[in-house]
Amino acid sequence: MTNNSEFNSVSRIRQKMNEVLLFFTFLALAFIFIPVIGFAQDYQNDWFYNPFNQYSAHHRPVGTGAVYADEDHPAVQDWLKYSHINITLGSSPWGLFMVDADEDGPLMTVNKRRETGTSGLPAVMRFPAGGVDIDFPPDRDGNMAVYDRTIDVFNHLRVYSWNEGNPVAVQFRSYEGNSVGHGSRLGDRIGTSASGVAAPFGILRGWEVRKEGHPIGHALQMVLPRTLDHTTNTLGREVWWPAVSMDGSAYTNPSHNTGNIPYGSLWAIPPVSKGGPDLDKLGLTEKGKRLAECIRDYGIYVVDGGGQPTLRADQDFSQELRNELRSEIRKFYNYIRLVENSVPEEGKVIFNVGDDPLQPTGGPNKQIIPGEFPAGGGTPLAPNTAIDAGK
Repeated sequence: MTNNSEFNSVSRIRQKMNEVLLFFTFLALAFIFIPVIGFAQDYQNDWFYNPFNQYSAHHRPVGTGAVYADEDHPAVQDWLKYSHINITLGSSPWGLFMVDADEDGPLMTVNKRRETGTSGLPAVMRFPAGGVDIDFPPDRDGNMAVYDRTIDVFNHLRVYSWNEGNPVAVQFRSYEGNSVGHGSRLGDRIGTSASGVAAPFGILRGWEVRKEGHPIGHALQMVLPRTLDHTTNTLGREVWWPAVSMDGSAYTNPSHNTGNIPYGSLWAIPPVSKGGPDLDKLGLTEKGKRLAECIRDYGIYVVDGGGQPTLRADQDFSQELRNELRSEIRKFYNYIRLVENSVPEEGKVIFNVGDDPLQPTGGPNKQIIPGEFPAGGGTPLAPNTAIDAGK
């Protein structure tokens, strides 16, 4: 028989053990959940991870008033010549390598990589501590952007090379993280892409894809073929906001840009109410469904010419994740359609071969006219997720 003293002693030991167990359980949960909460807060409210303000097309949702082109539309016919969209990462010469720098990073001079065809160089800019040790080939895009946290500015270098600590590039651009990230008139180029948009505009970010359950809350950017060298010529000689220009040879070479898809045009998956698919019935993975929802709710802007339909992304992806998303896109590619009223008719600028980039003769108008918010009007399908939205 156990006496009261022994019983009380055992009870106290058990109580202490339970208290210790509860403490370590709480500690373990803290380690699990605190980083997740911080992940979302730090990234979503940081101009580096969530650039551009509420007036940027980057953050413009599609509206219930959007008009989607049908399958017989010439632009859609060009789109359907393909069956997938590639994804190019920032670690390759075709994506965007993105890093940030604070007051601990050094100010360095970036010199010209070659003597001809350069712009904005030499330039003094801040690098992260240790620099950015990557060397892109001299004949590829090679885009790299450093967000300088001391002045809230993106410094963008094209055809970049670390060059053993003596950085060089072919082009330099600079723009504020809380700007709109695109021009407002013909030739008002902010970045180095053919359309003139800032390099981070529409870039798919690894952090937002990997964060389970997190909406990809902005539009994407893509390139499309435009020359016979790329077997299928899909881009034309029409410019819609937020684009303000085209690839250089589009103005001069009759065999280039003979397609029907405008620069700056917006492409999206129609919602079920407009004849689009039920995303729950496409067999999508969790990440694939969020990417499809992004393309439905915010869409993809065509910003440049390239070898095949390609989304541009940063370097924060594994090859496995990239391959998963490429496979998922095949499940909904054929549903994606041109949003015909993403800009007003009088804002669709048409060029003829031989036109001056600032003086089109094709009409109907010579001005870049912004589209309304949301795209197509009506009720937005998703929120404007800019840091300053609603302020």
